[in-house]
Amino acid sequence: MKEKLIVIATVVAHPGKEEQLREALLGLVSFAKTEPGFVQYDLHVSLERPGEFVFYEIWEDEQSLELHNNTESMKSFGARAGQWIQSVALNKCKRIS
Repeated sequence: MKEKLIVIATVVAHPGKEEQLREALLGLVSFAKTEPGFVQYDLHVSLERPGEFVFYEIWEDEQSLELHNNTESMKSFGARAGQWIQSVALNKCKRIS
């Protein structure tokens, strides 16, 4: 059985832009769930740092993630995201247990 690709992405909002970023990220969730190769795409917000959002994603493979990242929706989001996003950290993982 082919191993799935797990992605943990942490997105931090510019101060004062938390709600705008939250709404934009929620829009990505509904879109991602329709994409080929989608397995799971969950958005969380930190309890300690309300402007910090964490995606937990599972994709069939690296190619599915690349297709997701190159969709018009993701490109459009990327073109607007700088006004809300202070930083992004991306971590690709594989399950070990």
